[in-house]
Amino acid sequence: METSYQIDIDPNSEQFSQAFKDFYHNHFVNNYGLARREVDTSFFVTMTDKEKEIAKQLIRNNLKLRQTHLFRAVGELKDEQALPILYDQLNSNTDLSWLLSIGQAIWRINGDKLYLKLLRKLQQHPSGTMKAAHFEQVTDFKDEESIEMLLDYLEDPDEFVRHLALSKLNYLLTGKHAFENHFNRKHFLKRRKDAKFKNELLKNLQSLY
Repeated sequence: METSYQIDIDPNSEQFSQAFKDFYHNHFVNNYGLARREVDTSFFVTMTDKEKEIAKQLIRNNLKLRQTHLFRAVGELKDEQALPILYDQLNSNTDLSWLLSIGQAIWRINGDKLYLKLLRKLQQHPSGTMKAAHFEQVTDFKDEESIEMLLDYLEDPDEFVRHLALSKLNYLLTGKHAFENHFNRKHFLKRRKDAKFKNELLKNLQSLY
């Protein structure tokens, strides 16, 4: 079923840059690329200030649809005017997946640490599918707890979640993605209390985009 968005502009107008048109297409025409993380989202940076304000308004008008890519966009745009809507949705939802998406958006706008509490809840969630779906958010804070969480996930009951954690830690240590991980779980777990080793992982995490 096609989503009906509230749109009050002509997105094909010549007044808009290609960056804005790319933003519009990926958020309101075809968001599959965003869902698969295959889209270059530099349009958030290259849109003009006026276009960013229009983009914020478009997102605010449609947040009621509760779509993940719109929550991501409002966070990327750091739209403070959207905070009342986001907090209202946060307080009226109980599903952890939605809460993580909303909480991340709020955190990106104002740094609210309630998002960290949600990430801790994710860690205790019984569903490996839930953890895998939100795994990329685990390291959002890029702090010592982010590293501890990754190491914790090496011992998760779910095999795929363990694989995700191992792949991420290997990437932090080697600086590259590989089909096969260079280091195994034991390599990381036996150095769990090695402060120097964990600090190296943290510095590499913080150097990422």
